[in-house]
Amino acid sequence: MSTNAIVQLLQQQHELYGRLLELEQCKKPFILANDVVQLNVVTQKEKLLITSADELEKKRVFETARYYKDMGFRFRSGVMTELIKSVSNAEEKQELIKIQQELAGLLQQLKQVNDLNQQLIQQSLSFINFSIDLMQENPTEDVTYQHPMGQQYHNNKRNTWFDSRA
Repeated sequence: MSTNAIVQLLQQQHELYGRLLELEQCKKPFILANDVVQLNVVTQKEKLLITSADELEKKRVFETARYYKDMGFRFRSGVMTELIKSVSNAEEKQELIKIQQELAGLLQQLKQVNDLNQQLIQQSLSFINFSIDLMQENPTEDVTYQHPMGQQYHNNKRNTWFDSRA
């Protein structure tokens, strides 16, 4: 029994994760420009790719289980390192190792870009909250009119930015 079906699925996953990485990288300018409409379009495309990625992963786990069954092994898990250990053919083993390393690198890049986008979104939300707080009046301040000179003498409190006594 060979691992050709598993290798093909892994190559499909690699291609799909590459497209996901491109979409994640496309998000950054939209986040910086605060273009919610385009960000939503990219997010919808991402959802479709993620659904496809889930389906591919289920197929890979199924093919891995079939491989173990055909080889007479008890099903272990879908973990690549265990699969690589169980393969006896040197060429297949090298091919699996190569694909595993490529996938690991691609997933690491995807995680870094995703983390950066999350930080940018968080900063954008913080700035929006800060801007809203600046525009809102302080609820503890009295909203009725008071003569500025009367307030100065009664409260002994100055409301100016410049203190001429200094």
